[in-house]
Amino acid sequence: MTCNGVGHMISVEEALASIREAVHAKSAERLPLPDALGCVLDEDVCSDLDVPRHDQSIVDGYAVCASDFSIRGVQKNSGSIAVELEILEEVTAGSVPTCKVKSGNTVRLMTGVAIPPGADAVVMMEHVECRDEPHQRRGIAHFVDAHVTAGQNIMRQGKSIKRGQLVLTAGTTIGGVELGLLAQVGCSGIRVIPRPSLAVLPTGDELLDPSMDPPPGKIRNSNGPMLLGCGRQLGLQVRDLGIGRDNIDHLRRSIEEGLSADVLIISGGVSAGTLDLVPGVLADLDVQAIFHKVSVKPGKPLWFGVAKNAKQTKVFGLPGNPVSSFVCFQAFVRPALMQLAGKLGDVEAPLPTAVLRDRFEGVGKRTVFHPARLHRVAGGTEIECLQWHGSGDLRALSGANALAIFPADEKPYAAGRAVAYQLID
Repeated sequence: MTCNGVGHMISVEEALASIREAVHAKSAERLPLPDALGCVLDEDVCSDLDVPRHDQSIVDGYAVCASDFSIRGVQKNSGSIAVELEILEEVTAGSVPTCKVKSGNTVRLMTGVAIPPGADAVVMMEHVECRDEPHQRRGIAHFVDAHVTAGQNIMRQGKSIKRGQLVLTAGTTIGGVELGLLAQVGCSGIRVIPRPSLAVLPTGDELLDPSMDPPPGKIRNSNGPMLLGCGRQLGLQVRDLGIGRDNIDHLRRSIEEGLSADVLIISGGVSAGTLDLVPGVLADLDVQAIFHKVSVKPGKPLWFGVAKNAKQTKVFGLPGNPVSSFVCFQAFVRPALMQLAGKLGDVEAPLPTAVLRDRFEGVGKRTVFHPARLHRVAGGTEIECLQWHGSGDLRALSGANALAIFPADEKPYAAGRAVAYQLID
């Protein structure tokens, strides 16, 4: 693991490369099916049965012999063809037919029910009128102008899935549909890369609970709820460590607790102020620093290291300013979390681009991540850089759905130029 960024500022690309080198996907585990939502599949899955298991109706209707509609049809004055068939039984969901369909009779059935022996078509219920007859227990089905061909409204056995067929491959992210498919092919548990755990520790004597009215010199703790929310949006196991005070012993206890997670985020305490104690406490706890300071705006004081513990906890020290913390989470922490979760496609995918709506002057010697909003327009996507009043301006950030990315040392961007962006979760 390269330690090339301590003591000097590195580029965004170097920081991301160092993170990728230090982070590896978690070991796979077998989880109960409901707990696997959002996880990455670690094994191929094949079906243990045909789907459907038998020829079945795809509508509520009447199972018939298609030949009856050419043999038994009676032409009406209107020119339509009418057929009358005796109803043998009604088969509802969860039941199976007990009668064989022969010429002159029919079986009423629900969607998904097996086709009874002898039947080769199903007529939708809306096209049938029924009437009672004294000598027929179920009555008579009257079909008017029904054009019936063999096979209509029938899904054949194994049409969707054949027994032994590969249905999901390793590397698939499990969503709601995949949970349903896994259940359909008999998986009550599945081997997946589990979701990473995340611990969040905002620090600083100036921080107060959001319920409190801050006196001069104090501010409400916004970074904690924000970063916890970012983790929950990714479906992570999230732990709130409370507020870390500017006291070495207190910080040590809180950080030690956080090192039991896969990733620990500490906001504040990583700059160059007198009470920025975090890097020293991390060193005492045997967390190896990988880099400290990145050429990014906002977020320059970003710190990253790896604990020498069983989990090899990845530790990110984020600047205390809220927008800086958010940008660093999206640009650096999120890729690490995705890599831990086995979602390499998310990490390796090239950044999308959009056309800049208005001229942008805010470039400089560091890579800029600017709050922006995407707009769908005829022919593509435009990106609008939002008005922003510095790294404490969360209100402007709340209107953004992307971060526009401007490389370092670029001249101002003219309207109409292509700009890379990162979507905000």
